Amino acid sequence: MEIETTEDGWDCIPELNEAVQYIDNISHDIYEIKNCVRATELEDLIENMIENLSEAIGVLEEIDSNIEIINVDEE
Repeated sequence: MEIETTEDGWDCIPELNEAVQYIDNISHDIYEIKNCVRATELEDLIENMIENLSEAIGVLEEIDSNIEIINVDEE
C-alpha cells in the first residue's frame, strides 16, 4: 500500500498520534514515579498505566508497517 503526502511528518499515519495520546495520558503517573511524589493510590496508578499502554499497543498493532510513504510536491 502507498500513501502520497505533502507533509514531512507522521500526519499521514493518524494512528501514531492516537497511540501517542494514550501514552501522554500517563505523563502524570510517570512524573509521580520519577519525582517521588505519592499522590495517586498504587492500584489506580497501575490500572491507569496498564489501560493506557494497552490501548496504545492495540492501536500500534493495527498499523500496517508495510505502507510506503511517498512525498509529493503540493503543485
